[in-house]
Amino acid sequence: MSGLEKIISQIEYESDDRCRSIIEEANKKAQSIIEEAEKNASEILLENEIKTAKKIESMEQIAQSSSEFAKSKILLTSKLEIIDEMLKKSLDEIKNLPDEEYFEIIKALIIGNSRSGEGALCLSEKDKKRLPKGFIEDINKELDGKKITLGETINIDGGFVLVYEDIDINCSFDAIASSKLDELRDALNTVLFD
Repeated sequence: MSGLEKIISQIEYESDDRCRSIIEEANKKAQSIIEEAEKNASEILLENEIKTAKKIESMEQIAQSSSEFAKSKILLTSKLEIIDEMLKKSLDEIKNLPDEEYFEIIKALIIGNSRSGEGALCLSEKDKKRLPKGFIEDINKELDGKKITLGETINIDGGFVLVYEDIDINCSFDAIASSKLDELRDALNTVLFD
């Protein structure tokens, strides 16, 4: 082999060796980059899994809380409906008591709510028709100087209104129940659900 061929062969050998070395180094760098990327991807994946688990846990807590709130709201609404229905039935029973028992309640309410001076007892048309004889006179005997007279009929469903010059005292059963609604609900709630 001639000197030139030896030099060319040597250059080719060194060139091939250098290329192999560069390729090996590039492969090592590529492998290192791949390993680093895989490591970063694993860390990101783990971080995302933790975040997702926390989000799921938070959403489950929110769902549980919402479910409990909805359940409580439904339960409260149901209780109020039951209580209101019982109040309505109780008022209906009072309004439909036999005359003697009904007017004993009316009498007690008149005595408890009468004022000084003369007041007019205003009843519904139905109650005025079933008013016992001598009812006004009997009450006036118990009023100690106070006096009531029978007033005009009014549009109420049970109970009465006492009318004085400057004051109307609404003792209709619906008004009494309405003014005591919270107390009645609390009492019935205790009796029914505790």
